[in-house]
Amino acid sequence: MRWQVVIAGLGVLLVIVLVTLFAGYWLIMHMPGTSYRVTPPPLDAEGIALRDRLRGHVLILSQRIGERHYWRPDKLRETATYIERQWRDAGLDPVRQAVPARGTRFDNIEVRLAGDGAERATLIIGAHYDTVRGSPGADDNASGVAILLEVARRLQGTALDRPVRLVAFVNEEAPFFGSPAMGSLDLARRLRDANEEVLGMISLEMLGYYTDAPHSQRYPPLVGYFYPDTGNFVAGVGNLASRAWVRRVVGALRRHATLPTEGLAVPTQLVGDIQRSDHWAFWTMGYPAMMLTDTADFRTPYYHGPGDSPDTLDYPAMARLAEALAAAIIDLATQ
Repeated sequence: MRWQVVIAGLGVLLVIVLVTLFAGYWLIMHMPGTSYRVTPPPLDAEGIALRDRLRGHVLILSQRIGERHYWRPDKLRETATYIERQWRDAGLDPVRQAVPARGTRFDNIEVRLAGDGAERATLIIGAHYDTVRGSPGADDNASGVAILLEVARRLQGTALDRPVRLVAFVNEEAPFFGSPAMGSLDLARRLRDANEEVLGMISLEMLGYYTDAPHSQRYPPLVGYFYPDTGNFVAGVGNLASRAWVRRVVGALRRHATLPTEGLAVPTQLVGDIQRSDHWAFWTMGYPAMMLTDTADFRTPYYHGPGDSPDTLDYPAMARLAEALAAAIIDLATQ
């Protein structure tokens, strides 16, 4: 009888453990839709042109301009001018938002697309255009800026139910991350102070490095047990408070993507690395936000170094992502 009670107790404990594990998986890792896992079709003529424009942006930002940071303010200004000109040439109307930093003015560059419907909450997509010292920043973050530029181009003239703001942020990298001089934090604070509604924010952070090599993908502790070990996917990552937003964006992306996609919504206390981009600024102001990324130094060996050069990026994959992201944003802005 005594052993029967012990066995019954162990059975109950096992059920509790299994239910807890399943609930944790569903809460943190389960995403709607299915990740694309087959060989993608060749790029069509439009995709090839998009690929070439993306490569051109990355070459100019990381090679012709090079390091872009506080200690090279002329390069930050040259980058801002380039972004502004690209959007103007595409028929858009970019505006600058001053971001003071230690007595020097820098700028966020923004394009606003008006919504035609009754929806007032704004969808925000952003990418930082500065680099760390000592790196040309092809993946970090010329890749994100290039996709931001081309997504804005593809959205131009599209009928949207809600407003969309596309923003090139200054001063994400050291020494300004988390400070009032961080461009994304400056914008997020302005939005909160104006009581503006935000549907959600997507930070485009390092989106150019992909590989089909086995065991090319690394993870924070324990996370790797549940995700692929091949670094050929783009990841949507957020905190637990932004879980619904992460799921919504990943689901929309999967409806259009011809490259693999993964998602994760996890407490920052468990995986602190998910805070490392401009979406963090929107979390601090109480807005749902997420990062879209190639996972940075969990994949690329060139992170924050001189080897982060244009020849290391996968431009066909970037073109597929830009196409899918633009289509997903249209879905999110017209639902």
